[in-house]
Amino acid sequence: MIVSIRELKEGITEFVQTVPAETYSFLQASLFTDPLSLKVYIDRIEELFRVKIWLSTHAKYVCDRCLEEFPVDYSGEIEQLYQIGHSELDGDEIAILPGDAKEIDLGDAIHEMVVISRPIRVLCRENCKGLCPQCGNNLNAQDCGCSKGAIDPRLEKLKSLLK
Repeated sequence: MIVSIRELKEGITEFVQTVPAETYSFLQASLFTDPLSLKVYIDRIEELFRVKIWLSTHAKYVCDRCLEEFPVDYSGEIEQLYQIGHSELDGDEIAILPGDAKEIDLGDAIHEMVVISRPIRVLCRENCKGLCPQCGNNLNAQDCGCSKGAIDPRLEKLKSLLK
């Protein structure tokens, strides 16, 4: 999403836009199933722009335990400062734009928001039973009947620590 900044007046500007998910190359291309609803809030003070972005859509994740796909209502937000020219602030806190900049590309900020807000562990439900380590059957769907007592021979010595 590219925002023209030369035409923005001092103060607050808000706009809402819906864009296809394919517009952005996320790490997981099939993560989003619906278009992205973006709400952008820009506060301009001379050559400083405070940009806040809210994103909402539907996503589909793959469970880390049972490997089943499941839908999720996804939302995220990020705030970024942009400065035309130079700034005394730390480089991590602010993005510096060239002196002749006419627009801000918010694509990197949107991509960063998606990467940062993705959960570390994705589970279809809190009590997901996962897959059987012997036959690979999804234990949420049915019990496979495999023996639960079999221990990997390489780990047999550790069994004595449980007593």
